[in-house]
Amino acid sequence: MTVEIPDLSEFVLHKVVENVDWDGVPVPQLRATFHRRREGDRIVSVGVYELAGHPIFIAWGYVGEEHCRYTVVRRPDGGWDRPRPGCPPVRVLCGPDDDTVTLVVQTTVGEIHHDGTRVTPLADTVGSS
Repeated sequence: MTVEIPDLSEFVLHKVVENVDWDGVPVPQLRATFHRRREGDRIVSVGVYELAGHPIFIAWGYVGEEHCRYTVVRRPDGGWDRPRPGCPPVRVLCGPDDDTVTLVVQTTVGEIHHDGTRVTPLADTVGSS
């Protein structure tokens, strides 16, 4: 079965959340828009996450499910990875004084570090000091 990225033109905007709290850490400039569509007796929900105005991942599933059914993440080249089961492969790194927050997203080509101002593929950070 091929899983496709949801076509947002088939959904209605449900809500917008600014400075999303990810695993208990508020992430400045992380914005999520949630879109919904009825599918029989269920409701499909799609969350589009952007950091500083740049889309970084999309997660979707059915309202009421504990976890995402599928996720797709943006690659460093601007294209989308293939959809994969589960929640976004994301972790949050806080600076030494908790004044900087970096979102680290795993893609099929490695990790991408998003700090709200730039996107740095892991290959660009290895070996640099």
